[in-house]
Amino acid sequence: MRIRLAVLTTGATALLAGCATETVPACRAPQSYELAAFSGVISHNPNALAAATAPGALRTALTGGTPAVRGHLWGHDGITEGTVVGLLSQPPLCIIDDPSAPDSETVRQVLVYPQASYSRVAPPPETPLADAPPPYGVSRRDYLSCRFEMTAEGWKLADLCGYTRPVATPVTG
Repeated sequence: MRIRLAVLTTGATALLAGCATETVPACRAPQSYELAAFSGVISHNPNALAAATAPGALRTALTGGTPAVRGHLWGHDGITEGTVVGLLSQPPLCIIDDPSAPDSETVRQVLVYPQASYSRVAPPPETPLADAPPPYGVSRRDYLSCRFEMTAEGWKLADLCGYTRPVATPVTG
């Protein structure tokens, strides 16, 4: 009888473990490297943001004051709707590690929501992730997608939170 009970208990536990599903991700606070990049944007400090940005054409465009990059980050003529600063300036922030781009040793992709937006657009927490994969809502209205890359100086923002326009590669030599 005891053996039968042990087998039944083990079988039930295995069945329950097999039924467990991953649910909608919970918010987390920004990591220090994420906060450094976000603070550079919020404070309108291109030098601080450049220090938190991976070396390359985007950082060069940022430090060179390229109008399209500045508009993407801080808007034009005081209009910040749909910009990086417009979303980051609505604390508290809700950070979600993007499950469609799993972390690696060299790249991390995060979704950044103002908490109010996340609460409005996310499905209930018990919803299976397979039924409702992020992102939730509309890009640049409800959330930003930001890619960080490992550099010689540590994790740095690589895409200025979704900047997609081409930038000129500086000619040296």
